Formats: sequence, structure tokens, C-alpha cells
Amino acid sequence: MKMGVVGGAGLLGSTSAFLAGLKGYLEEIKLIDVKENLAKCHVLDMGQAIYGSSGTKVTYGEYKDLADCGIILITASIPERKVADRLEYLYDNMKLVKPICEQIRENCPNQAVIINATNPVDIFNYIIWKVLGWDRKKILGFNGNDTYRLKWAVSKVTGKPFKDIEGFCIGEHGNGQINLYDQITCCGEPLALSNDEITAVENMTSNFFAEFQSLDSGRTSGWCSSVNIEPLIEAIATDSGKVLECSSVLDGEYGYGGVSFGIPVSVGKDGIISYEMPPLSDTQKAKLDSVSENIKNTLAKVGF
Repeated sequence: MKMGVVGGAGLLGSTSAFLAGLKGYLEEIKLIDVKENLAKCHVLDMGQAIYGSSGTKVTYGEYKDLADCGIILITASIPERKVADRLEYLYDNMKLVKPICEQIRENCPNQAVIINATNPVDIFNYIIWKVLGWDRKKILGFNGNDTYRLKWAVSKVTGKPFKDIEGFCIGEHGNGQINLYDQITCCGEPLALSNDEITAVENMTSNFFAEFQSLDSGRTSGWCSSVNIEPLIEAIATDSGKVLECSSVLDGEYGYGGVSFGIPVSVGKDGIISYEMPPLSDTQKAKLDSVSENIKNTLAKVGF
């Protein structure tokens, strides 16, 4: 399978491409970016770097070269700046996302699986689906950092090894994330957190973005995001069926429709295979209802 990366010159696009290329399960990775010289620089550097361990070819591409790609990763975004909320990127990134979708629709008649990592992810995941008009199960928004950071925080707070912890965060990538504490396990057994531990995990996960932004570095969380995007690429390319958190366009699943937000889904070569939401408590369901309405209200403000 071949993959195109729109925004391939940026930190997130190039790092995700490198990690996927290093493993060798893709036939070719095509980097597309308005910064042609930087994208071509990555092609030369990355191609050499992975040559000793992978048969994946890395090339520079234009939109017309996406026609034979089975995966298209969208990481294009306005330059990072200090913001209080990811929603502040909405109107500026809208000027990028809609033209990108139009180019993809024009050049990709076979409906590749889309991985969207442009913020605000849930809003743009729905918009991408509407603009493309493709099968909604082929449009996957990257929310994996929320689940990863939940497991990271639980590991830090409890002292349990990260590799032994399983669990999911659902909802909106940003202020509307919902940590599913009732469903966390360690070595396959339920892991009951105390109230103090839950408070500590909540503080760590909810304050991370504000702390990161306060540094005003002009940089996104490229390494952590790429480490979590790569398993999503692999699940599609290898048709593994692995269950991952993705922003998913819903049409009646779990009583939700006309919205996209993060839930666990099984992922394969055609996108979403099945929806794998665990049973929710009444409190969790109420929070998710609120998240759904908030996302819908934001979509309505931008004409969707």
C-alpha cells in the first residue's frame, strides 16, 4: 500500500512518515507540501535513513500523485502559535482544509482512507467527510494522544508499567475529552483508582495542553503525536483490525449522529471495521452527550 502525506514537510507529517517508513510495511510514501524544497530535503534524508532497514520508497509528490495511494495523512496546518484552545485554529485552518479536500476528491477516485490530524480534529473530521462525500468509515480523525496521555498519567500516578495499562479516552480532542476510569485495566485486570489518583490523572491530562502552549515554542507535539499516528497507519496498511481511538463520523451508533468524536474503533484497510465503545456509566454518557452537542454547535457556526 502507498501513502500520501499532505503537509509532509512539517514536523508531524515528516515524523509520522519516517516512523512508518522505518517499519517497511508501506510500498511508498509520497510527501506533499507547499514548501517543496523542504519536502524534497526530507525525501533525500529520510530515504537514506531508512534504506538500511526498510524497502519503503520515499518520494516527493503532487496531488495528482495521490491517485494510487491507499492512505492519505493530512497534517497541514497554519503555523503553531500560543492559543488557549485548539478551536482557535478553526477559522484559519478552514482556509487550508477545504482546498486540500477538493484536490483530494479530484485526484483520488478510489477513495483512500483519510487520517486527519489537523486541529480541531473532530470538527475537521466531519468537514472532510462532508466535503469529500466519501464513505464515512474511511475518514479517521487522530485522537490517539488523548488515550496515550491517559495511560501515561495513570502509569505515573500509580507506578504501574505503561505497557501493562489498557484503557481509553473518548469524546472531543481538547476540552471535551472523557477519561474512562471505570474501564482501565492493568495486566488484563480492572485497575481501581482512588479519588486522589483520579484527581491527579485529571490534572495531568487536562493541564498538559496549557502547559505546552505556555512555552510559546511555535512547535506542535510532533513526536508524541507521530508515535501514536504510526500505529493507525500500520493498522490500515496491514489490515490488522487493531482497536484504536479515532474521531469517527457517527450515523446512529450509540444514539449519536451528525457529529464526529473520539471512540475506540477496529481499523483495517478500508478504514473503520467496527465500533468498539465499552459500556458507559450514566455520568460518562451524560458527558458524552454534552460533548456531542458542543461539537454540533461549533459545526453549525461554520456552516456544517
